[in-house]
Amino acid sequence: MSARPSPSQVSPASSSHSNLPNIQNISQVDLQFLRQTQRSLGLSPANSTGSPSSSTTGGLSLDSNALAALSAHFDGLMAAITARVQTLSEQTRASTQAIHKRSSHVVDRATLEIENLRDILRQCDELETEFLKIKRLGEMTKGFRNRVEQLERKVRR
Repeated sequence: MSARPSPSQVSPASSSHSNLPNIQNISQVDLQFLRQTQRSLGLSPANSTGSPSSSTTGGLSLDSNALAALSAHFDGLMAAITARVQTLSEQTRASTQAIHKRSSHVVDRATLEIENLRDILRQCDELETEFLKIKRLGEMTKGFRNRVEQLERKVRR
């Protein structure tokens, strides 16, 4: 990222030098930010070289050294931001993979438990069928007993 002006940004009307950028299209907030950044870098207009190629506009140093320093500073900021974004992206990816892995284990355990419950339900159905058979056998036995008792009564008479 370079702070060098494009040819369309250079305007001889903005300064006595024809190679200075036109700052008329820069918002006041951005100009204030650039001034503060230059001051933090020790590039305030008071520190400018005073050479014929240096110029200031509204407290903003526009000489090539100041602009190169701003460019290098912002390039460093962009590199730091890019590195932080990459770090956060990697952390997010790792976290997402860990959550996916844990979720997969939970799903696998739940699937196993569902299968166990289905097996238990199948066994319960089998037991219910056996109980119905026992009940039917009990009813049949009761019927046979009643018949035997009736036959015994007939034989005694």
